[in-house]
Amino acid sequence: MSYNFFVIGGDKRILYLAEMLGDENNNVKILGFDKLFESQQLFENEHLKRANSIDEINKEDIIISSIPLSIDGINIYTPFSDKKIKLDVLKNKKFIAGKIPENIFSDGCFDILKDEEFTMLNTIPTAEGAIAKAIEETEITIEKSNCLILGFGRVGKILAYKLKALDANVYAESRNEKTLAEIRAYGYNPVKFEEIGNKICKMDVIFNTIPEKIIDKDKLIFMNNKSIIIDLASKPGGVDFESAKKMKIKALLYSGIPGKVAPKTSAIYIKKIINKRCIL
Repeated sequence: MSYNFFVIGGDKRILYLAEMLGDENNNVKILGFDKLFESQQLFENEHLKRANSIDEINKEDIIISSIPLSIDGINIYTPFSDKKIKLDVLKNKKFIAGKIPENIFSDGCFDILKDEEFTMLNTIPTAEGAIAKAIEETEITIEKSNCLILGFGRVGKILAYKLKALDANVYAESRNEKTLAEIRAYGYNPVKFEEIGNKICKMDVIFNTIPEKIIDKDKLIFMNNKSIIIDLASKPGGVDFESAKKMKIKALLYSGIPGKVAPKTSAIYIKKIINKRCIL
């Protein structure tokens, strides 16, 4: 059975998703990818058609939009177009996207970032991308390096596992005694929240996964300026970037990794969830 899709904005993940849907003989209209049409960088797919306006949405169309839906809270995220598409065009519509604002969300909407299976799958490219960034930005090997992970949630656990596989000395922080015991059971070095200042000076790479200001000026003063911080939390991150810059400490906010390092794999994940939760 074929379906009609209307895709509005998004990064490479959504573009690959549109291609995959078209390859399955679905009819796919896309809006917000003008730069790719102009440069002829779009996939050659007879089922992939350009839409010129939101008004081309038909009643039977399954609407898919960006992950996250918006960066500025006003417009749909459309990195492949200079034309703005207001969030309001989706008001009272049923659609699939990520991080849908409350004032836009309505009955029938599906926020894929709230799907447990999708968030777990997303930890894989996030962890791999974080490690790739650490390799790119440092002059040492991951092997035998001291790596501290702040936060031991979904991303923290997968990241610790992959770092350990590369023979890094893995330290993981938590404020929870049970989680600290879990960290030790996995063979990593547990770090209490109040111990961060004492440990941070010995680290080569610090990965932050906590979406709150956890690495402040008081902790930065203990850091070696040859170390690097890779902040994986969503904007504005968990680092005092202004203080880090003044102290000449390299600190990078590196969020939204799946769309940057593994868009094709991420598109497969998205399609799997859409098929399971929204279509079949």
